[in-house]
Amino acid sequence: VGGHSGPPYNESNVSLNVGDDPKKVKENRIELLMHLGISTEPIWLKQEHNKKILLVDETPTDIKADGSYTTKKNKVCVVTTADCVPILFCNDEGTKVAAIHAGWKGICMGIIDDTIKIFDRPESVFVWIGPCISKKHYEIGEDVYSNFLNYSDSLENSFKKNNNQKWSCCLNNIVKTLLKNSGVEKIYDCGLCTYELGDLFFSHRRDGNTGRMATMIWIA
Repeated sequence: VGGHSGPPYNESNVSLNVGDDPKKVKENRIELLMHLGISTEPIWLKQEHNKKILLVDETPTDIKADGSYTTKKNKVCVVTTADCVPILFCNDEGTKVAAIHAGWKGICMGIIDDTIKIFDRPESVFVWIGPCISKKHYEIGEDVYSNFLNYSDSLENSFKKNNNQKWSCCLNNIVKTLLKNSGVEKIYDCGLCTYELGDLFFSHRRDGNTGRMATMIWIA
């Protein structure tokens, strides 16, 4: 889509929380909305790696959250990421949608399970897993590994101990496991790695301080 931000935000950053010039970020957001044909301003969250999910049928006054959902038309739910997992949800009737930002902290707090509880029937929910860092490039320590297994021992097959005595972690497999545990059957994983595809995606692990990309969902 292009963009206006300078280095290290690589032109198209849409987050106000990474140190970029707010004017440039707003210009990037406007350009993105024009490209997508969106006429209403999305609910841009102030993400904090927590499990809070906001109902945004009306514009909230407090936007500190890592997810949002709506039942109203043209209310755009959006999350921003640069290695963590953006996840979109929709029921089979198209009457409720949600978007969440799932990093390891939010996952271990229960943000995925809490999002599924927003919907009446897990089996009716379609879920799309967006670009995130792959197992090959996501190394974690014993503390994070223990947090995951304390949350759910069903996640054990998402890790492999490497030569550094740390763990390679497969985030998208963790997400799929938790979704299936909750009764979700319709899961679509894009399978794209943010770290490897530098021409397409921001990656905090790869670049350090960098921009964030947007993942959106709304009821038309």
